[in-house]
Amino acid sequence: MSCAPAAIMPSQARCDRVPPTDGTPWGALDLTLQDDDLPIDPRRWNRQQVGTWVSRRGGRAERFPMNGKALCLMTRDMFLARVPGKGHELYQDFRRRLAKALALQDLLEKMVPK
Repeated sequence: MSCAPAAIMPSQARCDRVPPTDGTPWGALDLTLQDDDLPIDPRRWNRQQVGTWVSRRGGRAERFPMNGKALCLMTRDMFLARVPGKGHELYQDFRRRLAKALALQDLLEKMVPK
């Protein structure tokens, strides 16, 4: 296995470090666990978990036949096109969950001695 850094496509980079979209600074993020049974990191969601998340928020699961990594590639407009009435809410919730997961990952990485 090579240690050389792989080229990251711009669309892939969206999931690497996503700041909160509501203006909240990184340090002020609420790191409480989710209030549902989905994995904390939405990048790890499978298709069924994405469908569950979408359904619980008023969307139709069949409009999102993808896993969590694929959700990372979606723009706000893509969410709006799939769920016209609630796309913005879905997008905001997904970005909030992703930001929490990344902040928690950073915190854990800082706690592990090198």
